[in-house]
Amino acid sequence: MSTLLTVTGVYRDGKVELSQRPEGLGENASVLVTFLPENAGIEPVPGAQTGDAEAAARRAAGRRLLARLKEGIPFGEPPYPKREELYDRVDRLIDRIDRSPMSP
Repeated sequence: MSTLLTVTGVYRDGKVELSQRPEGLGENASVLVTFLPENAGIEPVPGAQTGDAEAAARRAAGRRLLARLKEGIPFGEPPYPKREELYDRVDRLIDRIDRSPMSP
């Protein structure tokens, strides 16, 4: 099984014109064509390989993801009390139970 290859191109007059000739393919290669909207913003970079542009886009997306992770998600106030507060609550509850008239 071969690897997938992406090459940019343009559809004109019923033909697909590729921006570069793919390496390692014979004359009768099977293809799948996906039409993108005109404003998709995908422009071939002169002299750059498609893989380089794709890798750069992935790195940029990774940087954006890391920036959002560093910001964190604002949930408002802290949802849980600190450990010491929980221990104090338990101690006060135990004291109340011990002082109650129903305790043995």
